[in-house]
Amino acid sequence: MRKKNKLAPRLEDYLETIYLLEKENGVARVKEIAKKRNVKMPTVTEVLKRLSERGYVNYEPYGLVRTTEKGKEYAEELFEKHKILEEFMRVVLHLPDDVAEEEGCLLEHHLSSTTIDRIGKLTGFLKEKGLIDEIGKKY
Repeated sequence: MRKKNKLAPRLEDYLETIYLLEKENGVARVKEIAKKRNVKMPTVTEVLKRLSERGYVNYEPYGLVRTTEKGKEYAEELFEKHKILEEFMRVVLHLPDDVAEEEGCLLEHHLSSTTIDRIGKLTGFLKEKGLIDEIGKKY
């Protein structure tokens, strides 16, 4: 992601939530987004307006929410970063799943793609060499 096209972390979180709901259900709805984000529906509506204005989602009031191609690409990159960081924290750092999930989400917004790629390669290397297993236990 280029710096000038980067969304604020809050907007990235909403875009990722929409993307995951689409993967799960085929579409996303304001009510589902609000439930997942643990916020009220007017908050979601305001965020959707901002994401729509920037071309990341298609949203009409009282309608379905869908990521645009631009939004889907951005969300997929975010989700991949999230998975890499979460796995690193769970498998290498031995953090509990809930901590790894939460802190992976926090870091995905602030680390460069290069740094996250190298963290992923390190995790893969450690697993490949048998220094850690899938759940983070040393052999």
